[in-house]
Amino acid sequence: MSFTIAGATLSTRAFKLDSTSAIDLYNAKKRTTILSVVACEISGATPNYTLELFDGMTSFFIFKEKPLVAHEPLIFNEPFVLGNNWTLRATASVADQIDVLITYAEPDATALGQARF
Repeated sequence: MSFTIAGATLSTRAFKLDSTSAIDLYNAKKRTTILSVVACEISGATPNYTLELFDGMTSFFIFKEKPLVAHEPLIFNEPFVLGNNWTLRATASVADQIDVLITYAEPDATALGQARF
Protein backbone atom coordinates (compact mmCIF):
# COMPACT_ATOMS: atom_id res chain seq x y z
CA MET A 1 0.00 0.00 0.00
CA SER A 2 1.36 3.44 -0.85
CA PHE A 3 0.24 7.00 -0.27
CA THR A 4 0.94 10.32 -1.90
CA ILE A 5 0.47 13.18 0.52
CA ALA A 6 1.45 16.55 -0.84
CA GLY A 7 2.23 19.33 1.60
CA ALA A 8 1.88 17.18 4.70
CA THR A 9 4.20 16.26 7.51
CA LEU A 10 4.16 12.63 8.66
CA SER A 11 4.41 12.13 12.41
CA THR A 12 4.16 9.30 14.90
CA ARG A 13 3.09 9.54 18.53
CA ALA A 14 3.38 6.84 21.19
CA PHE A 15 1.13 6.35 24.22
CA LYS A 16 0.90 4.06 27.22
CA LEU A 17 -2.71 3.47 28.20
CA ASP A 18 -1.98 3.99 31.90
CA SER A 19 -5.58 4.24 33.10
CA THR A 20 -8.98 2.79 32.29
CA SER A 21 -10.33 6.19 31.23
CA ALA A 22 -10.40 7.30 27.59
CA ILE A 23 -7.01 8.77 26.62
CA ASP A 24 -6.84 11.38 23.87
CA LEU A 25 -4.40 10.22 21.19
CA TYR A 26 -4.89 13.18 18.87
CA ASN A 27 -6.99 16.36 19.01
CA ALA A 28 -7.38 17.67 15.46
CA LYS A 29 -7.04 21.44 15.19
CA LYS A 30 -7.69 21.02 11.45
CA ARG A 31 -8.57 18.06 9.24
CA THR A 32 -5.92 15.40 9.75
CA THR A 33 -5.35 12.09 7.99
CA ILE A 34 -4.70 9.22 10.38
CA LEU A 35 -2.67 6.62 8.49
CA SER A 36 -2.39 3.87 11.08
CA VAL A 37 -3.03 2.97 14.69
CA VAL A 38 -1.13 0.10 16.29
CA ALA A 39 -2.07 -1.25 19.72
CA CYS A 40 0.09 -3.87 21.41
CA GLU A 41 -0.58 -5.80 24.61
CA ILE A 42 2.65 -5.62 26.65
CA SER A 43 2.06 -7.60 29.87
CA GLY A 44 1.06 -11.10 28.75
CA ALA A 45 -2.64 -10.59 29.47
CA THR A 46 -5.76 -10.16 27.32
CA PRO A 47 -7.23 -6.72 28.07
CA ASN A 48 -10.01 -5.16 26.01
CA TYR A 49 -9.25 -2.17 23.77
CA THR A 50 -11.52 0.55 22.45
CA LEU A 51 -10.57 2.99 19.68
CA GLU A 52 -12.99 5.76 18.83
CA LEU A 53 -13.53 9.05 17.08
CA PHE A 54 -15.20 11.68 19.25
CA ASP A 55 -16.79 14.84 17.86
CA GLY A 56 -17.36 16.44 21.26
CA MET A 57 -20.77 14.88 21.77
CA THR A 58 -20.86 11.47 20.07
CA SER A 59 -18.43 8.56 19.87
CA PHE A 60 -17.92 6.64 16.63
CA PHE A 61 -16.17 3.33 17.30
CA ILE A 62 -13.46 1.67 15.22
CA PHE A 63 -13.00 -1.02 17.90
CA LYS A 64 -15.32 -1.44 20.89
CA GLU A 65 -13.96 -3.55 23.76
CA LYS A 66 -11.90 -5.70 21.38
CA PRO A 67 -9.89 -8.33 23.27
CA LEU A 68 -6.17 -8.16 22.52
CA VAL A 69 -3.93 -11.21 22.30
CA ALA A 70 -0.95 -11.28 24.69
CA HIS A 71 2.13 -9.64 23.17
CA GLU A 72 0.46 -9.33 19.73
CA PRO A 73 -0.12 -6.05 17.90
CA LEU A 74 -3.54 -5.05 16.58
CA ILE A 75 -2.86 -2.99 13.45
CA PHE A 76 -5.47 -0.70 11.95
CA ASN A 77 -4.00 0.72 8.75
CA GLU A 78 -7.07 1.96 6.90
CA PRO A 79 -6.47 5.70 6.53
CA PHE A 80 -9.27 7.99 7.62
CA VAL A 81 -9.76 11.71 8.12
CA LEU A 82 -10.18 13.10 11.59
CA GLY A 83 -12.41 16.16 11.26
CA ASN A 84 -11.66 19.63 12.57
CA ASN A 85 -12.00 19.63 16.39
CA TRP A 86 -12.51 15.85 16.54
CA THR A 87 -10.52 13.62 18.88
CA LEU A 88 -9.07 10.15 18.36
CA ARG A 89 -9.06 8.35 21.68
CA ALA A 90 -8.38 4.93 23.15
CA THR A 91 -9.47 3.08 26.26
CA ALA A 92 -8.03 -0.01 27.96
CA SER A 93 -9.99 -2.29 30.27
CA VAL A 94 -6.88 -2.59 32.48
CA ALA A 95 -4.24 0.09 33.04
CA ASP A 96 -0.61 -0.32 31.95
CA GLN A 97 -1.13 -3.26 29.58
CA ILE A 98 -1.45 -1.57 26.16
CA ASP A 99 0.90 0.65 24.15
CA VAL A 100 -0.50 2.58 21.18
CA LEU A 101 1.29 4.19 18.22
CA ILE A 102 -0.46 6.50 15.77
CA THR A 103 0.94 7.73 12.48
CA TYR A 104 -0.72 10.73 10.88
CA ALA A 105 -0.30 13.35 8.17
CA GLU A 106 -1.22 16.83 9.27
CA PRO A 107 -1.75 19.26 6.37
CA ASP A 108 0.59 22.23 6.27
CA ALA A 109 -1.53 25.16 5.07
CA THR A 110 1.54 27.18 4.12
CA ALA A 111 2.77 24.42 1.80
CA LEU A 112 -0.62 24.16 0.11
CA GLY A 113 -0.87 27.81 -0.89
CA GLN A 114 -4.52 28.87 -1.04
CA ALA A 115 -5.95 25.73 0.54
CA ARG A 116 -8.26 26.30 3.51
CA PHE A 117 -8.85 23.87 6.35
